[in-house]
Amino acid sequence: MNSNFYKIPCKKEQLWQGCILASIAHAIMVAHYPEMSNEHSWDGMNYSTQDSSGTRGTITFSDKYYVGAFRNDNSERLNNKDGVLKYIQYFNGVPQDIIKLSEEEALQYLLEDINGKTIPVITTAFWGDENDGFSNDKINDFKENGGFLLEVQMMEIDKAINEWKEYYEMTQKQVDLLISIYKRKENSPNEIITLSEKEIDKIGTEDKEGLYESKISFEEIGIQWEN
Repeated sequence: MNSNFYKIPCKKEQLWQGCILASIAHAIMVAHYPEMSNEHSWDGMNYSTQDSSGTRGTITFSDKYYVGAFRNDNSERLNNKDGVLKYIQYFNGVPQDIIKLSEEEALQYLLEDINGKTIPVITTAFWGDENDGFSNDKINDFKENGGFLLEVQMMEIDKAINEWKEYYEMTQKQVDLLISIYKRKENSPNEIITLSEKEIDKIGTEDKEGLYESKISFEEIGIQWEN
C-alpha cells in the first residue's frame, strides 16, 4: 500500500462485526421506531448507513478487502463544484482492484444527477484488509466528512453494545437478545439463522408496522423468523 495513505484503525473482520452488531441492534429496535428504518441496511455484501441530517455511506465487504465511501451534505467539500465531479480523487493511489470494487458496488449507492450526468458524489472514502484500514484523508477529516457514521461500528464489541443500549434505550431483555443473536451470527456468518417465537417476543412490541420493518432488517443479514 502507498506509504502516503493515512491509517484508519479498522481491520476488515472487526469492521464487519461492528456493522453486523449495529444491524442486529437496529433490527430489534426498529420494531419500536419504524421511522428509523433507513438508518442501517444490507444489500448482499454492501452495508449502508445514514443519519437524518444529510450524511450517508456504504461499505462493501469482499473476500480480501473492504471499501467504503460517504457523502456529508453539510461538507464544505461540496462547495467546490469541480471537486464534486471527481470522486476518484478520494481513491488516489489505491490499487485498481479496490477502485473497481468501489465503482461496481459501494459508489452505486451514492449516485447523483449532476447536469444530466449520473455520477457518484462523495466527500470521503476509505478501504482496508485484514490488517489495516487506509484513507487519503487524515482521520479527523475522514470523520468530519462522513466517517463519523461508523463511530460505534469501529468500537470494541462490548463498548459498542453499551452504546447501542444507550442510543436505543434498550431493556436488559433486548440487550441479551442482541448479544445472543450476534454470537450466533459471528459463529455462523454464512448460515441462515432462525429466530424462535420466544426470541421474537423479546423484541417487546406487537406493533405491526414496526415488526414488519424488523423482519425485513433481519432478513437482510440472513436471519429469518420462525413461522
